[in-house]
Amino acid sequence: MGTFRVFWLSIKDTFDEMFSLVVINLLWVLINAPLMGLAAFLIIEGATVPGIVVLLLAVLLMAPANAGLYTVAQRVTEGRVVSWRLFFEGFREYLMLSWRVYGVWTLGLVLILSNMSFYARMGSNLGSFLLILFVYILLVWVGLLIYIGPLMLLQSDKRIRVIARNAIFMVFGRPVFTLITLVLMALLGVGLGAVSYGLLPLVLTFIFLAIWSFRATTTLIADAEARRATRQEQAAEAANRANTDKGRSGQIRPRD
Repeated sequence: MGTFRVFWLSIKDTFDEMFSLVVINLLWVLINAPLMGLAAFLIIEGATVPGIVVLLLAVLLMAPANAGLYTVAQRVTEGRVVSWRLFFEGFREYLMLSWRVYGVWTLGLVLILSNMSFYARMGSNLGSFLLILFVYILLVWVGLLIYIGPLMLLQSDKRIRVIARNAIFMVFGRPVFTLITLVLMALLGVGLGAVSYGLLPLVLTFIFLAIWSFRATTTLIADAEARRATRQEQAAEAANRANTDKGRSGQIRPRD
């Protein structure tokens, strides 16, 4: 399934449960806006260290709120009815796991941005090379956001390293799909925010992105399973042919 097909199905999913999803999106915004807004303000004003501290504190609410969004997104993509209570069920159920997953991701983001800031000030060819390298690392790191939330719910093995490994495999295994999805998400988020003067993100954007991420993740999982099944069938056919050929070669021909 292509990137734009996934995008279209996500739009249909969102409009099927529009009213409930608006309420859930507003709940996410109310929970996260104060600390996230304060962190952004401090960093923009140059108070980088206090801003980073507030950002890390914001993860305490943002992480389980994201888990709530993905819990709703999973139900929506399965074609089932949702309500705002489901958001809080996911919030509570995945509280500790979401802190670990998004805490590690946020710490990684801070380290990447710190390195980029350091190398940008070096003023040398080595510094330029390392800056470009960390720009690519940042792109991959942001791409992981598409998959880590859904995998947190879908995987039976909830270990952080397993979630991270599978997300990395998805990013590098389907780089074009991931890049197009990431660019479209960024353009859509910025574009809708600008066109609606910041109102549409408050109303619907975050839950839509969660549904889109969930669709993208389940699509890649289904594709991987289909390819694995095809390889197993081909291996079985090859083994059967080898056994048949071996049996024929071992036959004793009657003498004339």
